[in-house]
Amino acid sequence: MKKHLYTYTKLLLILLILLIIVFFSACSNNPINSTRKSNINLQVIRPPYLSIGDSIGIVNISSRIYFSQEHCDSLIEVIRSWGFHIKLGKHLYDSSGGWFPVSDKERAADLQEMIDNPNIRAVIFFRGGYGAVRTLDYLNLMQLRKTPKWLVGYSDLTTIHNALRNIRVESIHATMPISFKLNENDESANSLKEALMGKITEYDIVPDMSNQYGEAEGVLVGGNLTLLATLNGTDIDIDLTSEPTILLIEDVGENIYSLDRMMQLLKRSGKLKAVKAILFGHMTDISSQDIWDKPLKEMLKEYTKDLDIPVIFNFPAGHSAPNMSLYMGRKVKVIVNNAWSKIIF
Repeated sequence: MKKHLYTYTKLLLILLILLIIVFFSACSNNPINSTRKSNINLQVIRPPYLSIGDSIGIVNISSRIYFSQEHCDSLIEVIRSWGFHIKLGKHLYDSSGGWFPVSDKERAADLQEMIDNPNIRAVIFFRGGYGAVRTLDYLNLMQLRKTPKWLVGYSDLTTIHNALRNIRVESIHATMPISFKLNENDESANSLKEALMGKITEYDIVPDMSNQYGEAEGVLVGGNLTLLATLNGTDIDIDLTSEPTILLIEDVGENIYSLDRMMQLLKRSGKLKAVKAILFGHMTDISSQDIWDKPLKEMLKEYTKDLDIPVIFNFPAGHSAPNMSLYMGRKVKVIVNNAWSKIIF
């Protein structure tokens, strides 16, 4: 009897060990499910800048495109005119997925194909909207540490910037083809071209009377406030504590009370207290019918006035023009005084 009990116990122990091995193996192979702490010591990967003649992939992992294909082609032609070759995602123009062009898995496959292709030097998302977060379970973003390339976008693509920050791969927060201005000078698009080719070193920012003065250095993170709030507490929550960070915040189409609620979340989760500087980008199309009893900027200042850090208002990034390109995941320096403000990459 004792012999059988011993054998049974031994088998259970072996089974338990095997289950533990399988569990940790699965976690380590999925960059999204890996903990932020496990990635703290990873070396930051900076993808190589592009040269004329390099290839760029164009994909859409968010809301479907409602423009005509002819118009979209003319927008994409802007990038081709810079001297780059273009490869389109298989499902870029599809519309069989309802709100999305195709299924989550198919959209992810489009992006993964570009990531895995060694000839593609950058991937630009055609548009934002909603849906990027739904593709994460089907992506192996860790491949970007083996074949680095720039992923470019903003708004809904804050999700991707967050995920890349947590695996220590730099990315570019920038305008997308859907926002390009045809037949006129497009400062936002021009800055994207410059960023891809590594020509952006700093921006001088127009002073704002509400700015808080000071200097700070830290890794540039953040993006769309709605996404930052939505992802709070998840496996791709933004990492603000492992090293000094500079937080970018922008949004579009919200009520002031909604923005206040999201700022409360950042405050009460300890995020605002953790950062070394805040860049408030464009707050676009904020409802003028809001019954909130104070202006937007006054509400935002409530969250920064007790923080002894530099703060820039009207930073030129987000859903209004200009939307200047930014290197996310990179250590930057922010300088704010009464005469001028500057961010140095």
